[in-house]
Amino acid sequence: MSRTRRILLLPLVAALTAGLGGIAQANPFPNNYDSAVADGALHDFCTTTGFTTDRSVATYAMATLDDTTDMTDSDLGGCTNLATDVWWWQEDLPAGLRGQRSCASHSSPGVCDSSDVKLDYAELDIGDNDWYDRRKTSVHELGHSVGLGHDTISAMISGEVPSTDLVWRRYSPHDIGHINAQY
Repeated sequence: MSRTRRILLLPLVAALTAGLGGIAQANPFPNNYDSAVADGALHDFCTTTGFTTDRSVATYAMATLDDTTDMTDSDLGGCTNLATDVWWWQEDLPAGLRGQRSCASHSSPGVCDSSDVKLDYAELDIGDNDWYDRRKTSVHELGHSVGLGHDTISAMISGEVPSTDLVWRRYSPHDIGHINAQY
């Protein structure tokens, strides 16, 4: 190839490479703190006795997962079965922490049988849009229970809801694709 052709192709290659940057930076899966996925497509849940402020956030998050992905949810009410997939807790977390998900039981490496999702209402109710923050955070933490990591375009964004737009209370199409492929 002549020197002239190489020089003319360099801007084209640079432009194409820059255009692919978004693809290269797409969220891997699983991408949560323990790189674990849930143990199956049925995601049953319960709310602990201390969960007294707003149980609707747990049911909202579970319905969001059920309505937008191939997963299904089942509300068990109170927490009596240790094998329950998601235990919802209302708890005082360290300052600045609004919610937290942790795996309580692994059956094998990379598979979480039971997750604890903790919400701190005092932290969630700081600032504006408390109703939206509660729902966004519940969907966010539940996303971690099925393998999702943080992003900047959906409920998996960290922090307070930037606006009341529905996008902040939903999973991205990219993440929904991962969930549906896994479950």
